[in-house]
Amino acid sequence: MLASAAMAQEASKIKDLLIRGNRRVVSDVISGVMRTKIGQPYIQDNLDRDKKSIEDLGFFSAVSVRATPGEGGSYSITVDVEEFPEIKEIRITGNTALTTEEILSKVSLKAGDVFNANNVSPAITAIEDLYAARGFFARVSDFSPSKDVPGLITIAIVELKVGNVYVQGNKRTRDWVMKRLIKTRSGESFSGEKWGKDLRRIASTGWFEPGTIRSIEDPEREFGKIDLTAEVKEANTGMFNVGLQIDPRSSLAGILRLSESNLRGTGQSVGIDYLQTTQGGGASIGLNYVNPFWDSKDTSLTASLYSQIVYRFTGIFGSSASSETEGYNERRNGGSIGLSRPVKDDFNVGLSARFESVRTNNIPTGADPNGFIRQDGDVTAINASATLDRRDLATDPSRGIFQRIEFEPGIAKIDKIGGAVTDQSLIGTHNFTKTTLEYRQYFTDQPPRGRKDPDAPRRVLAVRAKYGAVSGTIPFFEQYFAGGSNSIRGYDEDRFWGKYTLQTSVELRIPIQRSFNTVLFVDYGGAWGGFGSVNDFKQSDKFKLHVGYGIGLSFRTPLGPIRVDFGFNEDRGSRTHFLIGTSF
Repeated sequence: MLASAAMAQEASKIKDLLIRGNRRVVSDVISGVMRTKIGQPYIQDNLDRDKKSIEDLGFFSAVSVRATPGEGGSYSITVDVEEFPEIKEIRITGNTALTTEEILSKVSLKAGDVFNANNVSPAITAIEDLYAARGFFARVSDFSPSKDVPGLITIAIVELKVGNVYVQGNKRTRDWVMKRLIKTRSGESFSGEKWGKDLRRIASTGWFEPGTIRSIEDPEREFGKIDLTAEVKEANTGMFNVGLQIDPRSSLAGILRLSESNLRGTGQSVGIDYLQTTQGGGASIGLNYVNPFWDSKDTSLTASLYSQIVYRFTGIFGSSASSETEGYNERRNGGSIGLSRPVKDDFNVGLSARFESVRTNNIPTGADPNGFIRQDGDVTAINASATLDRRDLATDPSRGIFQRIEFEPGIAKIDKIGGAVTDQSLIGTHNFTKTTLEYRQYFTDQPPRGRKDPDAPRRVLAVRAKYGAVSGTIPFFEQYFAGGSNSIRGYDEDRFWGKYTLQTSVELRIPIQRSFNTVLFVDYGGAWGGFGSVNDFKQSDKFKLHVGYGIGLSFRTPLGPIRVDFGFNEDRGSRTHFLIGTSF
């Protein structure tokens, strides 16, 4: 019996192995993945597995493996394969959000290769991941050789499209204003990033209650489409305020403010401010107007007229520049008008003009000539700017960068000097140019603001650097100033001045509630190369920086953001700073 079994096994061995139909894939590659070999016994299960192994190579559209009985009970094995064609063209259809070149960069198959089905699944995953990384949603519905055109590979993409875009809750704000704020359009590929940015843009206007802006997304209406709804709750944008305030220079003042930041629902802002301080010098008044939709290209128009008092070297809190003389003030009468236009979604350019007449007032009789600086005259300046703004939320950023460059040529006509200014050559007409660079960046360890709560508070590390330089002859009141609530805290307002400035700040902002933050800050900077020292305000002709640090509190109120900072300086002094608005 053993002898008979051995003879039967010997008779059923594989005698021949023939591979047909392959042109570019060599036979050794095919036979190399087969279990069936010449001289081995014929086993049908091995042939079935061999067929699957050859198909798994990915080069063939059809595979056949069969055994033919021969003389003496031997078998001949025939493998017939049909290769996919050589790739001549890869055609992509359905893509609008991404270019064909971007998609092809994720496909390993190239023209001239033999199509390999094994490359299809990784390529589909890579393409869909690329869409997701760009903030879009898409799937690859087909990735296969054409049956009609040899060598043509078709990649069909179905992008999720925007159906209808709605707004709910805007009772006062006009529909056309909301459409200007929302850049997502019906029919375009849906971008979660773009839609989220639209919601944050709505939040940044200040026309709606914080925390009430909500995204409603309905993908069920039609396959491949999604309807979008921005749900809002309008805030009170009209303000009438009578009271007392402490300005950044720590002057106690009575105020009368009337403003509307969404005039008749058109997005226009108008306001009038009247301020009378206890320091004397008369009242300050300002008229302001902003139209963010001046034309169809979202050009913003700003205009202002004002007559305001600027106090020098005085305050009711903190130190003063002089203990022997009272402070004095400058009255500035003038106005400005400007236009800014987006060139791209996050980049805009601006051009503005400003005219001011500056007069020094309230100089005490018999005052020390070194205790004040007088330079009265008129100034006309043009400001050209370019701004890159990639912050996630302009009013309270947690991620992104902000960059700006400003170029401001001006003409100053000085007709009177006095005090510490004795150079008669400063009288007359002089040209000057100010160039200012500013950079800000924001970091958070918390998730990005989503579409469901676009203005959610975040822990933020914020950094800022600002550099400025002046060429030409510039009046005292036009040079760079450093020190105070907007620059180097812990020092008096305008403690340092000069033709050059470098100011840096680092803040750690920790939210306690949605409308309440604590802030830790360090400021390092200064100004140099300008007019000489005045009383205790010693200045430097050369590069010199100073450090300030402290803790602050910020609040969101119906009047806008309010900051109170307690700063300390390198001379072991301290100062409390009040600011209506945000630091940066």
